Amino acid sequence: MIAKYMIYFTVMGFIGYIYECIAMTLWLGRWDNRGSLYGPFIPIYGLGALGGSLFLMHCLPEHTPLVVFLTGLIGSALLEYPIHYLIDKYLHQTYWDYSRSPLNLHGRICLPAAIGFGIGALVIIYGINSMLIPWIENLPVTAVNFFAGLAAMLLILDIFFSAKGLKSSNPRLDEAKNRIDQTMDHFFRRFLTEGKGIDRLFFGAVERISWFSSKSESKTEQKTE
Repeated sequence: MIAKYMIYFTVMGFIGYIYECIAMTLWLGRWDNRGSLYGPFIPIYGLGALGGSLFLMHCLPEHTPLVVFLTGLIGSALLEYPIHYLIDKYLHQTYWDYSRSPLNLHGRICLPAAIGFGIGALVIIYGINSMLIPWIENLPVTAVNFFAGLAAMLLILDIFFSAKGLKSSNPRLDEAKNRIDQTMDHFFRRFLTEGKGIDRLFFGAVERISWFSSKSESKTEQKTE
């Protein structure tokens, strides 16, 4: 059972990495390699998806979409806040910052992000899990043990080298990472500029959101004065 959990945790951490990279690349207009590890994996997504799925499966088996949404909303906040605090205190790193988002708490959590994770919970429970869990359940025992062991080994090595990289850089790993980032940045810049107006549609919406935000901020400042 633990081996199956490991496979699920790894797959969801990879999906979370893909989601964050695409979302932030579209937002910034350039490739943004997310996560704190060298590999394509963000542990907090795997942990959140696994914990939320197990909670709904065993504690609220008769859950409704509203319950799933609220579980994702509340659960993400309960997960993000302490992890952000621990990373900030002991590693002196900041991997996300909501200080400029509305209704945020110390920049560690905010309502818009929590709502997004609530929607993400619906996608996971009613979409991804319906395909991923049966696939894992149907794997032969030997395959489950092999993939789980391989995933655990790679994750441990990645955490070791990533933690070591915080203290002293590794020229070979850093060079490989930079080459990958440069290649991906070139690809996405070309995609966004030649993607039949995708960039104009996306960044036009971003500009409108920024305009409304700046207007509301200026009104707030005027009232304060």
